[in-house]
Amino acid sequence: MRLLNRIWRTLTERALGVVITVTNISMEPTFSEGTRAMLKPRGYRNAKPRRFDVVVVRPPGPPRPSGVTGEDIKRIVGLPGELVEIRDGKLWIEGEAVNEPHIASYMPSNWLHTWATRDHEYIVLGDNRAAPGINDSRRYGPLHAKTVIGPITRRLD
Repeated sequence: MRLLNRIWRTLTERALGVVITVTNISMEPTFSEGTRAMLKPRGYRNAKPRRFDVVVVRPPGPPRPSGVTGEDIKRIVGLPGELVEIRDGKLWIEGEAVNEPHIASYMPSNWLHTWATRDHEYIVLGDNRAAPGINDSRRYGPLHAKTVIGPITRRLD
């Protein structure tokens, strides 16, 4: 019976996805703390992530306290092989300012971050950029594609 349950769970996760609950404020106003969403694990098996996809990632770092998952919900802003910058309060890709209507507020003009991504690397940021204590590529740098668990396919709340 356990084997059948495991097979059923695997099949439904692949076909429908997994319900997640957002546990921090890093993606406000798009996803608030407590919002439920559908995650499609392995959703990029036959496709590549696109700019501005909202994804669940497993960032690098020390193990978290017991009961706290190591996954975060973020937005992909930089793709492999790109020069990505935060300067003058804006996001820049390959020297062009990018319009980001989804972010909570503009970034301080004194922030300066620059990344040059390699093959299979992505830059991920939260939408609530000015929130204190938020971890994203500003803290841990580019993420390898293997750390992208999958895309958020829809909001449930």
